Amino acid sequence: MAKARQHTALSFLVALAAAAVAVLPANAGPARSSKPSWRLMDYHQTACFSRNVTTSWYGVWIRGTWTHSIQVGAARLPGGGTYASEGSIPPGSSTGDYSLGYVRVDLRPDTPLGTYTARLWATDGSTKERVPITLEVESKCGY
Repeated sequence: MAKARQHTALSFLVALAAAAVAVLPANAGPARSSKPSWRLMDYHQTACFSRNVTTSWYGVWIRGTWTHSIQVGAARLPGGGTYASEGSIPPGSSTGDYSLGYVRVDLRPDTPLGTYTARLWATDGSTKERVPITLEVESKCGY
């Protein structure tokens, strides 16, 4: 009788362990914090473009600490627009007070006049942050 109880208890524990494994996600790995340890700062950057001014630079400010290189770029540019960055930002930390890099945005000289909201982005491979940048395409810039 004691052997039957041991067998029943063991069967119960095996079934309980199998049920616990079955409810875990297939890609369960180390838990990641839902809150990133760094943030891309939004300093409401605006630049003017025209037929004669087709390039501008947007600063990259990050607050926090990161352990992997951060890649930066721009998205949602007007048709034909491109971007280039100075490379990746190495692992480190920053208060967000100083620019750690720049993204160059180039627009075609025939970009239609108007105000465009694009996105400056930064990613370390697991976290991706985005902030808006403003591109004002005018007939003549104020300088």
